[in-house]
Amino acid sequence: MYYIGKLEKEKKAIEKISKKQQEYVLEIGRRTWQFFKDSINEKGNFLPPDNYQEDRNPKIVYRTSPTNIGLGLLAVVSSYDLGYEKLSDTLSLLQKMLESISKLSKWNGHLYNWYNIENLSPLVPKYVSTVDSGNFVGYLYVLKQFLENI
Repeated sequence: MYYIGKLEKEKKAIEKISKKQQEYVLEIGRRTWQFFKDSINEKGNFLPPDNYQEDRNPKIVYRTSPTNIGLGLLAVVSSYDLGYEKLSDTLSLLQKMLESISKLSKWNGHLYNWYNIENLSPLVPKYVSTVDSGNFVGYLYVLKQFLENI
């Protein structure tokens, strides 16, 4: 009874791992964010590219999907949450990304599955993926919560 009746100070998840582990996780986060920060740029209309490949030229292919776009939005939000970026820079980049998303052609309001991010045109064959659309909607809910709580 003593044990279960004892008041315990609840620890944040980050406090449950060692200082060395914390530094490791935050450094991986910083390096991952740096990829997004470098690749979500004007050339790609502020939308994240699908992939980067070391052994090919060009290394970045300027195409993306709804899942990639949503992940990019969350990367921007996370960069602020982790203290890598200022709120003003975070909101500015989110605005640019959302403006580009609004310019993408859609089918009945749904994003197509692949876009050329240099010119924002859907890639052929044009189709809608329920998986990617569902992922994108989930990311938008997280973004909404972030924007409502800042």
